[in-house]
Amino acid sequence: MKTSVKLLLISLLLASIGLGYYTYQKNVSLGSEVLKIDANQTLNIYSKQAMLQKVNGETIFEKGADEKIKPASLAKIMTAILAIENLPDLQQEMMTDGERINWLYSEEASVAGFLPNVPVTVEELLFGLMLPSGADAAVSLSKAVSGSDEAFTEVMNQKAKELNMTQTHFTNSYGTESAEQYSTVSDLAKLLQHALQNDTFYRVFTTPYYNGKNYSFESSLFKKLGSPDLKKGRIVGGKTGYTDEAGLCLATIAEIDGKEYLLITVGAKGNHDSKQFNMIDAKNIYNSL
Repeated sequence: MKTSVKLLLISLLLASIGLGYYTYQKNVSLGSEVLKIDANQTLNIYSKQAMLQKVNGETIFEKGADEKIKPASLAKIMTAILAIENLPDLQQEMMTDGERINWLYSEEASVAGFLPNVPVTVEELLFGLMLPSGADAAVSLSKAVSGSDEAFTEVMNQKAKELNMTQTHFTNSYGTESAEQYSTVSDLAKLLQHALQNDTFYRVFTTPYYNGKNYSFESSLFKKLGSPDLKKGRIVGGKTGYTDEAGLCLATIAEIDGKEYLLITVGAKGNHDSKQFNMIDAKNIYNSL
């Protein structure tokens, strides 16, 4: 009887502090962070929404998959794949969007460091877009494809419709918050599944460092992740995102036991300067496989 009471008290205590309690548990650790996973792979994670899939689209784990979210810089995945599909010559030169870049600097947006009205290649813009998450690269690519960022968002929304992203709407190419810019992790997984089929996108998405003739960039994912190693594999690429409303976001692919998986997480606590709870989630979720 005493033992039963003790177990009940322990259960209530764990529930009250939000850790959850399961009949059977195993622990996966990353530093001081511990994720508890039950026999049915119920995960406690920092991210409010998440989706883990095989590359064939089979869903392994989801949390709030169809809840409306702000995509933050994960919107740049759409910008990247549309730029690649519409500007296939990566050495094609164009001018950066001077007016928009000046505005982005005044807004203290995330930029890669492109100056206004200077010649650049499609390749330089793509790596500047995806590695340091440059909004300056996004607006320059959108202008090259459609003439303006406003016109480009129409192309983004048409592509979303083609991919059956029925709960997604874009209002800009770079992911800053807008009342009418929204998505779901389920829709973002559809987008990433499509984009990863393109060899150029895959190469950009999985590049830790880019050292070009005129520009060098480091992936914000690999810069903050530390070791990409997992228990049975490694994280091979990804794209970070953050706004106050979206929280810490992350889109990644990993190779585990010779198979590839993709993961979208949104809404983790923290910011650029805090512990990267989105990356803690990614490692722990992948390590649960």
